[in-house]
Amino acid sequence: MQQATLEVQQRDAFGKQHARALRRNGIVPAILYGRAQDTLTIQFDARTFKQFLRTHGENVIINMQVGDGNTETAIIKEIQRDPVEKQILIHADFIRISLDEPVTSTVPIILEGNPPGVQEGGILESPLRQVTLHCLPLQLPSDISVDVSGLAIGDAVHVSDLNLGDDIEILDEPERVLAMVSQPRMEIEEPAEDEEGEGEGEEAAEGEEASAEQPVEPEIISRRRSDDEDA
Repeated sequence: MQQATLEVQQRDAFGKQHARALRRNGIVPAILYGRAQDTLTIQFDARTFKQFLRTHGENVIINMQVGDGNTETAIIKEIQRDPVEKQILIHADFIRISLDEPVTSTVPIILEGNPPGVQEGGILESPLRQVTLHCLPLQLPSDISVDVSGLAIGDAVHVSDLNLGDDIEILDEPERVLAMVSQPRMEIEEPAEDEEGEGEGEEAAEGEEASAEQPVEPEIISRRRSDDEDA
């Protein structure tokens, strides 16, 4: 993991109203904690920090310069962004580290290559986009590249396939899937309705309705009298 310098300022005011006022003025409120030391409330310029992230990413060892000459070694624990406008930074958490002590951190997965299974109509999926590692800070990679150029339909790359060396412990379950090429999804077409049959059904129904509407006349049965009866 690379190292970079970030200048921050300590802040003494607290509360939601103060944090909103800082953000309106282009300042990001943050905290620094860890290693059994007091939590430090800090702030920094939003544009400067965005440029810092574009240059170094989130997986970086930060030599944090706080105020006048005070330096802290830290990594980014969490960055809170606006749920709608992702470019707006709400808050940031940093945790102190020692370069001589292992840390636990998540590292993003980057897929490389063009799977032949995709050219055959398959779909490339990435169920697990990051893995959690435990190692010394300087051994922590910024990201992990996974080669998917050999995946056919039905093939997959699992956590157990990663080879990061003996000094880096992967905390995710070995059977979890990092990338896979799945079968193409089949679209089921609904059977077309039989227009002729439908018409016949309608005609039959209309005939039944017509029959039901016509009054039923009583059947008149006549019986002629015989001559003997007339007599």
